[in-house]
Amino acid sequence: METFDELYYTEPYLREFDATVTSCTPQKDGSFAIGLSQTAFYPTGGGQPGDRGTLSYEDPAAEDEESAQVVAKVHEAIPGEEPGTVLHLADRALPVGTTVHGTLDWTWRRDNMEAHTGEHIVSGIVHALFGYSNIGFHMGDRCIEVDFDGVLAPDEVLDVERRANAAVREDVPVEALLPSPEELETMDYRSKKEHEGQIRIVKIGDVDTCACCGTHVSSSGQVGLIKVLRITTKKKKTRLELLCGRRALETCEDLMGKLRDVSNFLSVGDEEVPEAVHRLSDEKDDYKHQLKQAARDRIAQEAATLVPEGGLVVHYEEGLDIDLLRHLCEQALEKTDAKVCAALSDVPGDPARIAYVIASAEDDLRASCKLLNKRLSGRGGGKPQMVQGSWACTREDAEAALKELLASA
Repeated sequence: METFDELYYTEPYLREFDATVTSCTPQKDGSFAIGLSQTAFYPTGGGQPGDRGTLSYEDPAAEDEESAQVVAKVHEAIPGEEPGTVLHLADRALPVGTTVHGTLDWTWRRDNMEAHTGEHIVSGIVHALFGYSNIGFHMGDRCIEVDFDGVLAPDEVLDVERRANAAVREDVPVEALLPSPEELETMDYRSKKEHEGQIRIVKIGDVDTCACCGTHVSSSGQVGLIKVLRITTKKKKTRLELLCGRRALETCEDLMGKLRDVSNFLSVGDEEVPEAVHRLSDEKDDYKHQLKQAARDRIAQEAATLVPEGGLVVHYEEGLDIDLLRHLCEQALEKTDAKVCAALSDVPGDPARIAYVIASAEDDLRASCKLLNKRLSGRGGGKPQMVQGSWACTREDAEAALKELLASA
């Protein structure tokens, strides 16, 4: 039964400690699972990743001072088989019975304490406002993912975020309680599942009360900042991606730096960037339209100069998209004596393929298209008087096949 008397619970701000190695077992991945007489390393669980750090000791048998310091790097702490036990997955073995000095990666631990506390604040507010339960929770290297069993609109999430940061500014106490069964019956608290034995309750002022086995900061103000990065809604559920504390601050600093780069590039103030970007987008669309029209006008002029051979026009030009290829065929049929026009171009990013559009004033081209695709390792199709696609062949092979199959004798 969990007693919650481990160091990571009783002294969550403890960064260093001494302990005795009680076990050391090699793992399949080459690491070693090290057990200790006590530990401040929080083991992976409840959505919170395990702590990282080092275990070290002085080797009295070492030949010099440099080699005397033995350091094992712990990349993750995980729960042991017995409740309250922890295994430290390290890069080297440590002798059983040795007294070691444990040092936590404090940045990692503090980030997780801020993140877990921030998640409680957000989940408590969502539950109070909408009645939704937290049905999934994961703390990763990039962000926190929290799943709720209801749909949250963007304006509702913004309201939750503002309320959460207001709770942070109020700096209310974060308490870890171990109520008796009788006391627990009178408490209104959130819980994802049924628990047996002693239940640990984390209470954050009047903002949230929740059954939890994670580590937390001692007051809401120490979370610093809560920022919602992304909202995803699927099957009447909502996922929020959050950042808290140092990670939220660094992300905001990074985004502000990028905004400043954009505003400097556009020679406008930071607050004017959205308007300037919309203006540039509109101008770009206008220029694209003008260029497209100029290309269509040029194609129309060029099509009028094409000379059919056996009623067939075959024209290759690099850089034409399917729309311009179709336009070339239409103009050639309209402005020349051609019965059939085949317009060819390169396929962007695939120099081994040829894009094609074939149009006819009268004939059904679908049978010829199938023959050409088979002969030239191609794919495509379309309507009776116009087909399109691409072939895996050279320009010369494509032109020769077209003339052989489509030109009149």
